[in-house]
Amino acid sequence: MNSLEPGLITSLACGLLTATGFGTADFVAKLSTGRVGFLRTALLMQTIGGMLLLPFALPDASLLFLQPWATVGGLMLGVINAIATIALYKGFEVGRLTIVSPIASCAPLVSVILAVLLLGESITLERAVGISFVVIGIILVSIQSAHEGLSEKLGQGVVYAFLFMILGGTLLVGLKPVSHVLGVYLPVFLIRWMGVPVIGVTFLMWRPKGTIRLNSLSFIVVVAILDTFANVIYTYGVSVGTVAIVSTLGGLFSAVTVLLAWALLKERMTRHQLLGFVAIAAGITILGLVG
Repeated sequence: MNSLEPGLITSLACGLLTATGFGTADFVAKLSTGRVGFLRTALLMQTIGGMLLLPFALPDASLLFLQPWATVGGLMLGVINAIATIALYKGFEVGRLTIVSPIASCAPLVSVILAVLLLGESITLERAVGISFVVIGIILVSIQSAHEGLSEKLGQGVVYAFLFMILGGTLLVGLKPVSHVLGVYLPVFLIRWMGVPVIGVTFLMWRPKGTIRLNSLSFIVVVAILDTFANVIYTYGVSVGTVAIVSTLGGLFSAVTVLLAWALLKERMTRHQLLGFVAIAAGITILGLVG
């Protein structure tokens, strides 16, 4: 067995932690969106997340003037992230979760392709096999019903899901060069605060009905903490490791959501979902053993 190259273990760990953070955040967000709506959840999550990052980002504020392109890039990533978030939540609202989720979870495919084309990252045959196992596993786990997920006609949510896949994959790649200049916290801080006006304008145009209760706010705070944690961990992971591995394992977020639904909501797990977890485990093992 080859020795592990520098940054590989960090890439694996950060990818798995990213998936845990995003997957748990999505699970809690579903409970919140059912109470206050997806736009309120997204807007408050961005705002609270930005406030949480403030004490960590301020010490690095001088880096904003080091290379202006990185700051502009961070702000552009904020716009991309806001649109991607709105697209994903809207897709869940108008489409079938069993169709939207597998498509959205394939954002790492976009990031892997862009990382090779734009960042010059190389992928060995062994790693390509490992990544393929993980992606296939993600799709299998995300489809909650084999009959509905594979035979039902594509609905309205598919357009939003593909939009998230493209934008999400672009965001995952764009964070790497920006983080090399701005560090770990500033890029996520810029993304959060740039997302507030974008989602805020959308909220004012949409004018959703309803109000926010105190118990609902607690759900959003949890979402903000988990989502911000996942973004910071991912940014750190790609700053010292490879986008291909971190983003692929980060795509396991839907598998984490399914596991939580099975454990806490007692939802049944189908055979193809179990097969998906086996594929994921095999892919992670391959990625961990090749150097």
